[in-house]
Amino acid sequence: MMSAETSYSPPASIKVLGNDDLVGEILSRVDSPTTLVRAALVCRRWLRRASDGAFLRRFRASHPPRLVGFFVTGDWMPRPEFVPMNTDLTSAASLRRTAGSVLHAFPEFSSPGVCDSRDGRVLFEFTDGARGPRRLAVLRDPAAGAMAKLPPRPSALTDRYHAALLPDDNATTCYHVDVHHVGRNVFVEVTVLRSGVWSVCCSAKADLTTPPGGIIPKVTLLAGGKVYMVTVAAYIICVDLATANLFAIDLPEGVTYEHFGTLVPCRGDDSVLYIFHAKGDKLSVWLRRMDNDNDQQLVAGEWVLRDTVSVKETCGHLVEPGSELASVVGVGDNAEFAFLEMGVGDNYFVIYLHLGTRKAEKVYKRDPDNDEIIQVHPFMTVGPPVFRLEQF
Repeated sequence: MMSAETSYSPPASIKVLGNDDLVGEILSRVDSPTTLVRAALVCRRWLRRASDGAFLRRFRASHPPRLVGFFVTGDWMPRPEFVPMNTDLTSAASLRRTAGSVLHAFPEFSSPGVCDSRDGRVLFEFTDGARGPRRLAVLRDPAAGAMAKLPPRPSALTDRYHAALLPDDNATTCYHVDVHHVGRNVFVEVTVLRSGVWSVCCSAKADLTTPPGGIIPKVTLLAGGKVYMVTVAAYIICVDLATANLFAIDLPEGVTYEHFGTLVPCRGDDSVLYIFHAKGDKLSVWLRRMDNDNDQQLVAGEWVLRDTVSVKETCGHLVEPGSELASVVGVGDNAEFAFLEMGVGDNYFVIYLHLGTRKAEKVYKRDPDNDEIIQVHPFMTVGPPVFRLEQF
């Protein structure tokens, strides 16, 4: 019989699961991001561990999102095309089938297009009926091929429509960005769809030092709770959704927007913004941390040149002599890869370039009769989740 003086020894399971470091080791070894989300729902202690920035960086390194294929979209195309990429993932085959078949869910003459793609989700726009308004639909669960048409916004500001974007988190369905600018004055309204209801997320305005000239919708992105919009002028407009601040970020010296595909922003982890800049034979990649920004009109950017690529040396063997870099038509998160359009005459191709390995391959041939802008949206496996503690 145990005496009263005998100290209580907790079970081994409690010793393990009550140790934050050991719990972190266990969570880092789960088989998928989906399993990590389920584990994070066990208790707030596990959620705090799973949402830690250092932990998520390590988890991403061991469970990186993989490129399954890409959507090609353009004004001339009656509907997007899905192009599969070779990968050894077991689940890739089903994801490729889903991506290839989901386009058939749209009725004829609905003119579907791709607005955004991230973490296995795809946001489409389409026409509701032969002459109906533009609507949105989202592929939420790529494994099941579940696509849902989204409710229309109560009041569509058609003359101010700028972009529709997928969120950073799973609690939100999508964002809609409306922009209006006259001279130096810029007004942005962002609406959000949550639980089937549209509401205004934020309204922001500012008198910028220099008129934007034009704000480019096809290269607008959402990252880290901020919307970034490329302008014809030498800066990027940023709208902080949490503070409703609108300000401009100066571009690095020598980096300018000349035409579509010469300046493309890219999402990064830990509040990092990347930009791809194409000029002549050179492709440069810049990065800038965004977590210390404020609401100044022109924020002094601390840009760092991460990489410079000679397109002729890395991709020249894939195309005819005399081919030039036409544009950057798509990029991967964290500047992992880029899709470049290159060619000469009637032979223009999309080249996939992995920045780390410098591996390049020809993945798509452009229709010679098409002289419109095309855009590539990478379709990835599900990446590490983004947890927001205030939601729990």
